[in-house]
Amino acid sequence: MTRTLRRILIIGAGHNGLVCAAYLAKDGLDVLVVERSPYVGGGCVTQELLPGYRFSTFAYGAHGPGPKICADLGIPADAFAVAAPNPTAVQLFPDGDRVILWREQERTEAELARFGKGEVKGYRTYQDFCRRAVRICESCFLTKAPTADELRVRWRDPKDAAVLDVLLGDSLWEVLCRCFQSEKVRITFARADDCGPTNNPGSALVEFMESASTGLGVKNEAGILEHGMGRITQVLAERVRACGGTIRVDAPVRRIIVTNGRATGVELESGEIIEADAVISNADPKRTFLRLLDAGHLTTSFCQSVTEIKTRANYMKFFATLNDVPHFRALNGAELGEPKMAANVRIVPSLAYMEQCWAESQRGELPTAPIISMQLPTAYWPSQAPPGKHIFGAWVRWGPARFRDDTTWDAHRERMAARILDIVESYAPGFRHSVEWTRLLTPLDIERETGMTDACIRHVDMTLDQMLDRRPIPGWAQYRTPIEGLWLCGSGTHPCGVVTGGPGHNCAQAVLQSLAP
Repeated sequence: MTRTLRRILIIGAGHNGLVCAAYLAKDGLDVLVVERSPYVGGGCVTQELLPGYRFSTFAYGAHGPGPKICADLGIPADAFAVAAPNPTAVQLFPDGDRVILWREQERTEAELARFGKGEVKGYRTYQDFCRRAVRICESCFLTKAPTADELRVRWRDPKDAAVLDVLLGDSLWEVLCRCFQSEKVRITFARADDCGPTNNPGSALVEFMESASTGLGVKNEAGILEHGMGRITQVLAERVRACGGTIRVDAPVRRIIVTNGRATGVELESGEIIEADAVISNADPKRTFLRLLDAGHLTTSFCQSVTEIKTRANYMKFFATLNDVPHFRALNGAELGEPKMAANVRIVPSLAYMEQCWAESQRGELPTAPIISMQLPTAYWPSQAPPGKHIFGAWVRWGPARFRDDTTWDAHRERMAARILDIVESYAPGFRHSVEWTRLLTPLDIERETGMTDACIRHVDMTLDQMLDRRPIPGWAQYRTPIEGLWLCGSGTHPCGVVTGGPGHNCAQAVLQSLAP
């Protein structure tokens, strides 16, 4: 049995683990990152799933890590090439209608005006709300997790305070209903992520906390990334190594070693023991505390709190290679066949549709009509597929982590893939004929591939009771854990779970502060 000593050991080479590692290595600490997979990146990777076709396997939208993190870590301004999609979103409806959002204010307003005279005024009101909400969330994004009272003290201006009250209690749907009259316009701006339906309390905070990371790199650009999302973690890995850190892949952790109440290292699946002064887990909280630690090191009440963490927003990812651009019925004239019109398209035609999908998933049933968020990266970066071909990726929400009849996803995968194809075909006749290859990653597949419990890609559902100083659980929101020397830096910690590097940054600062004389 071999033994090595490291000052800092980080479990998981996803983007937050790499950001945390780079900061600590840059400060002169001896840092080792161990990764279970044969590659770095976690859920932020680019993979050649089919020869000649390079997909962003999981995360697929670039809007972080942003300027501060990239400048701090010495990431060059030209490290990333980001295409800003235009249109920014296309929302489809079964009656052949659509809502198209553009980068240009005038074009978006002209589109919204089709749905009523008040929708343009409502859009401007909503934009003002968004600016205030994002500013509030930005103020606590790269900081320790604040309490609601701390935010209220900070944001006393009456207009800001009113927005903060909404963030701390209302749903995004309530905001949209105050601004817009049209159900179609409302659903276009509605989110369907980790709160369940957009009328759930707290969905407003989720929307704008995610939006607080506005762009990637020193240039702060958001959109579709050349070379896919794996470019982010490759650059971060380069910075870890340049700062003196070490990364080992194919090194799955069997357990975190605790000696006299303190984390003192890990044992790998190979049996190798790696000792460390501190262990930082980029794995999700449930995996960290319930699988990598012996329960005897934690109190029963703490273990119960971890068990009760909501990880209900379970995702699927669908891939296809195409020999043609999808021709959506809602498009016409020059729009048809234009790849950029198919680059960011969403199918969730109503709040009722969203509610049904969530209810079926929570009952452990195969969703009848899932929410589908589609991307066509080759509309902007054609080199990611052979000439004349396209890569098609879609997040599909929601799918149950477990079925009520105790069957597994292995028994439902083909039926779910066919259902997704049928739905897209209903909006884009001829789509099936353009498909040359498909693959569906179910929640089971995603958990197997990434280790994320229940395929909860944010590690912890972003619900109101699991945000700010309650993320991942009340009392343990500042990256420390009940085990001395064991820290959390993953997406299940403040501020949120998308690719921003925020949790990794914040954890690194907390660790450095703890080491200061």
